[in-house]
Amino acid sequence: MPPQSLQQHGYARFLASTASLAIMVLGLCSCQTDGMWDITGSLGEKPEKSRAVEPAREVEFYRDRSRANPEDTDATLQYGKALRATGQRSQAVAVLEQATIAHPTDKALIAGYGRALADNGNFQQAFDVLGRAHSPDAPDCP
Repeated sequence: MPPQSLQQHGYARFLASTASLAIMVLGLCSCQTDGMWDITGSLGEKPEKSRAVEPAREVEFYRDRSRANPEDTDATLQYGKALRATGQRSQAVAVLEQATIAHPTDKALIAGYGRALADNGNFQQAFDVLGRAHSPDAPDCP
């Protein structure tokens, strides 16, 4: 092949891989981690949803709940979600990163951390983290 053709081929491969990465990150970011109660009803009752609570109050509520019981990964996940909803994306990343260090096998927490990274613009790191949350034998969201 002439050198120019090789250069065009390499550019086309680069564009295709970049597009694939973007589609995969967006697809994985759209997974839902709350509402797991409906998968196995025997594990507990449906969690109550707050009625139009203002985001700042949600941040306070879940922050306090998460700090009171660091083992409550759902509270930490909700805390990160509330932080993201109030525009505190970097703080959400930091909170969820610490939680995934403490709970490295919690797939829902890892997925939430990956979403927070993507929301914060850290796409390559989000892609890597989301890859840990989803495996070929269980590709659905945790």
